[in-house]
Amino acid sequence: MNRPVLLRTYQSHETHVECAIWEAARATSVAPTFFKRIEIGRRKQPFIDGGMGRNNPSQVVLDEANVVFKSRPFGCLISIGTGQPKVINIQKPGLFQQILPLDVINALQAIATDCETTHQEMLRRFANLPNTYFRFNVEQGLQEVKLSEWEKLGHVEAHTVQYMKGQEVEKRIQELVTIIKTPQSQLFLEQLSMKYSLL
Repeated sequence: MNRPVLLRTYQSHETHVECAIWEAARATSVAPTFFKRIEIGRRKQPFIDGGMGRNNPSQVVLDEANVVFKSRPFGCLISIGTGQPKVINIQKPGLFQQILPLDVINALQAIATDCETTHQEMLRRFANLPNTYFRFNVEQGLQEVKLSEWEKLGHVEAHTVQYMKGQEVEKRIQELVTIIKTPQSQLFLEQLSMKYSLL
């Protein structure tokens, strides 16, 4: 879990995991409580969902881009969230919780799938490079929607549409569109690994 395996369709210095497209899709959708893990390759390497510890893959994307496109200009990084999480807390345990500590299990799961820590790291990393890092993430209304509640997609859509209509979000989207249309690179990908270049 410390080091994600990247399933690539392009050349890389790392050894590739030989797999079919359907196997890659299964490997990236293995959510322990919904889909069983999959074993891929001659050595039957097991895979679990990258969401465990990598729900926000921004840092992984930057690292991979640096390896593959080292000397190319860096335009911007766009991160799209799935909604702000609830505050992670553990209630005072009652008798049932002392026997089966579900609150603790749920809190550990929330920590393992947390996206906001990575977002805060990206904000710090790009603090002195305006309009280089963009994160769009619905702020309210999706905290109670669980992964299994596919029937609530209309609810998710309604909250997303309202979020996108917010004045600040519309402004950020326009800034992003301008940057994509007329890139003005402030640094090269290889500089992203050099902390002093971003200060």
